[in-house]
Amino acid sequence: MAISVSQVSLYYQDQDAALRFWTDQVGFEVATDLPYGHDRWIEVAPPGGGVRLVLYKAAPDWPTLSSDKPNYVLFETDDLVKTHEELSARGVRFTMEPRQEGWGWSAVFTDPEGHLFHLGQKR
Repeated sequence: MAISVSQVSLYYQDQDAALRFWTDQVGFEVATDLPYGHDRWIEVAPPGGGVRLVLYKAAPDWPTLSSDKPNYVLFETDDLVKTHEELSARGVRFTMEPRQEGWGWSAVFTDPEGHLFHLGQKR
């Protein structure tokens, strides 16, 4: 049996702001943007494909993110320092600057609604 991850859902109050962040600042591409009930079904993916992020519209009564329980999605890049420079130049805010760990390079960035994302370097 082969199982793989195809999508990760991220919940947003403002889908348009989330879409701008992932496309304009991070550089992902729109894979799907269709009506979905009263909202939209939006998927973005890294250029060339990969796991898609679903930018799902959160219901008004859903709980907001808690700073003591971060939700990480882990990304990796060939050159973390260079990617950090490029993303920072596009306005992506890092909560942890790149640093060398025992297992490799690591950094953490955030989106406009406070989701945290880990960025590591391929080994």
